[in-house]
Amino acid sequence: MLVSVIMAVYNGETNVKKALDSVLAQTYMTLEIIVINDGSTDSTLSILEQINDSRVRVINLDENQGAANALNIGISETQGDWIAIQDADDISYPARIEEQVNYIHLYPDIVGIGSLVKCIFGNTNKENRRASRRRNTAVSREEIRKNMYWICPFTHSSVMFSKTAFLEVGGYDTSLNIAYDYDLWLKLIEKGDMAKVPKILLDYSIHPGSLSHKDKFATLQEMQLSSSRAIFRKLYSEKHSEPRVIVMGPQGACEKYKEIIAPLSGLSVTEAVYKNWENEVPYAAQNVLELKNDAIIILDHRNKKRLLKYLQRTGLTLNEQVFNIYNIRKKNNKFTAY
Repeated sequence: MLVSVIMAVYNGETNVKKALDSVLAQTYMTLEIIVINDGSTDSTLSILEQINDSRVRVINLDENQGAANALNIGISETQGDWIAIQDADDISYPARIEEQVNYIHLYPDIVGIGSLVKCIFGNTNKENRRASRRRNTAVSREEIRKNMYWICPFTHSSVMFSKTAFLEVGGYDTSLNIAYDYDLWLKLIEKGDMAKVPKILLDYSIHPGSLSHKDKFATLQEMQLSSSRAIFRKLYSEKHSEPRVIVMGPQGACEKYKEIIAPLSGLSVTEAVYKNWENEVPYAAQNVLELKNDAIIILDHRNKKRLLKYLQRTGLTLNEQVFNIYNIRKKNNKFTAY
């Protein structure tokens, strides 16, 4: 089975050689490797041109077009039936692709396969372990589906996916600068299961200067937009009309969701619940049970676990009529996930 490895890189002179070497060192040999130089202004292109391996092909873009677009361009040139992503600052372990191909042979029904990862972040092992735990939250297929609207269940550079499924869902959304991977996983999971090899097969580098870490609000908006669009697709496929939802969470978060995210996702927010919980929550649950509204969307907050348990006791089903999605808060002068 030919596996097409795709790497998009922009100004990656520091790490791109190590990342590419980790692909060239794979124990699985039936590979084509396509590297898209996305308009780099440093020595990235010069480094790539020195690679002497017939499996490697470099596509040079004169101007920076963004990671999602560069990845789409690269994948359009592939010959393999399965696409393996390799980001330009991460390191794949030698057996990564072999382990994933073996998993695909065992479970041919899946449309994507990731792995556990080791995070390289901060200055202490404690920080790295904490980051790794968050990245490896959902492992089984059931956990991935349960948590898919709440967290991004895969590290981008760990994933291999079906090219057929990728093309069917329209590829990466080029309007997204940060959560284009999360958006893709949500679309692929609508086509079939995605899974993880339950082993660490990747060193994932977390950079404080990256977009996802530097701009927490942009990340929040793209994460919420991606999950909300997926919720829209699910509800619309069942109702064939504009989904009507109730949003619950902190007041400011609810107001921003109603003003910004809901209109872009196609959802109609009929009510926002952020106070008087004892009266408003039972009333909202009854509205959904009586089909006056289609679903309740819970924005992450400190009482969300208790709220989810209550709503499920009323007869509502998680990821059918109740959805928990990502949100952030300010703590110790830093913005962080709940």
